[in-house]
Formats: sequence, structure tokens, C-alpha cells
Amino acid sequence: MRLYRSGLAGLILAIAAGCGSGDEQGRPAAETSSSGIESRKTLADIDACTLLTAGEIQSATGYSPGAGIDPVKSISGAAAMCAWPSEDGSVHQVAQVLVSWASAKDFEAYKQAMEKEGVTGIRQVDGPGRFTAVLEDMRMVQAFGERFMVQTMVEARDGTDPVAGATALAKAALERVE
Repeated sequence: MRLYRSGLAGLILAIAAGCGSGDEQGRPAAETSSSGIESRKTLADIDACTLLTAGEIQSATGYSPGAGIDPVKSISGAAAMCAWPSEDGSVHQVAQVLVSWASAKDFEAYKQAMEKEGVTGIRQVDGPGRFTAVLEDMRMVQAFGERFMVQTMVEARDGTDPVAGATALAKAALERVE
């Protein structure tokens, strides 16, 4: 499945699987940091197009990325998202990152919930956050941190491992938002 064909499905899946309760501005119902100080960072505060560098994307995909584009920027309450085309225009979308609230607490509960929705091909992999899951059928990686879930999708050149690439991008993005 090509990345650009699965982008909308991935967005819908991420919103269903990764979003916790929050308001229209992307604020959680109650969010307190481990130090007890209320955190003010909301999804609206995150510019997903700044979470990955061109070098990271090229290393993960084998493609030089063009400028990142946020396709949902004007939608109130939308998850933070960015998509990068190839610089030369040969690939519609070489990488995508989406950030939403991390509502899943552990892999087994997440997997059961996803399977109830008909999503198969889910496996846990070593990666960032509390747990990282690969959704094989959608060529998607979701990394669940303490507050945020980062979802990445890549279109990799032949010889480049898309799961390893998407996991590396998820790690970089999650480190920058958590």
C-alpha cells in the first residue's frame, strides 16, 4: 500500500486509537506533570512540521524530503500532523507524523481495542515511549509516551526497512514533544 493512499485511513485510525478525552483546543481534561505542575502544552501548541529534520527523514526513507505540509492545520481540535513529499516530486509523501494524546496505557489493552475495531497485523517492537506498536497492514508505527502518542508512516526506497525508518522517526518526534 502506498503511503499517500493510506494517509487518510492512518489519520482516522490515529484519532480513534490515540486520542484521549480533551476539548476542542486539544487540551486534556486534566493533565499534570510528574512534578505535580500542570502542563500547558496542548496539541494546538505542537507544530508537527518541526518535529523531524530533513536529514532524519532522508536517513529513514532514502528520499530527500521537500517542505513539510500540515494538511489539518485549519481544523480546530485536530491532532498535530505533518506530511513531507519527496524533494524531487517522485513520491507524493515520503514521511508523515501525527501527534495525539496517548490514551493507551499498555500494549495488550491497545492491541485488544484495535482488534475489536477490525485492525489486524499489530505487533509490539522495541522503540520509544512506554510501548511502540507496528500496524503492518497500514505500514504505520505508533509510539506511546507519557502524554502523547506519535504516529509515523514512511515510504521507503528499496533496501530501506520501513519499520526501522518509521520507528526512528517516531523516536525523534516523541523526544521532542514529551
